[in-house]
Amino acid sequence: MRTISTDDKFRQNKAFLIRYRILSEKIERLENKLAQIDEDMAALKSPKLTSEPKASVRITLDDKLIQRDELEEKINTLLKHMRRIRCEITQCIDALDNQRQAEVLDRYYIDGIPLEGIAYEMNYTLSYITKLYINGTKSIVIK
Repeated sequence: MRTISTDDKFRQNKAFLIRYRILSEKIERLENKLAQIDEDMAALKSPKLTSEPKASVRITLDDKLIQRDELEEKINTLLKHMRRIRCEITQCIDALDNQRQAEVLDRYYIDGIPLEGIAYEMNYTLSYITKLYINGTKSIVIK
């Protein structure tokens, strides 16, 4: 049986933990896209008179409604998946014996706060927070 080096363990655990953050960023991007569609729909409802030429392909309100529905469905699917992942990750973080490590990992992976921000909030040096982050990530036991 092959033993896993601490660097491999760190990378493996980090990949497991970072999934929530990645999904969160993806959902945020899609929500921004949804907001843009809402703005586009408002513009379609109230046409503006401009001196610029009109586009050759006319985008209708129905097109935007379809885009909006598809985007909302995609976001809702990702949210369900993200909740399940968050539960898995928080269970692993909560199982840590060192509560400072758990707090750093929770703030970093779940809340999306950069290590510098965590150091500032917790009144510790960045090097100490980084040490907690690395040791905590290595200590995670994936179920």
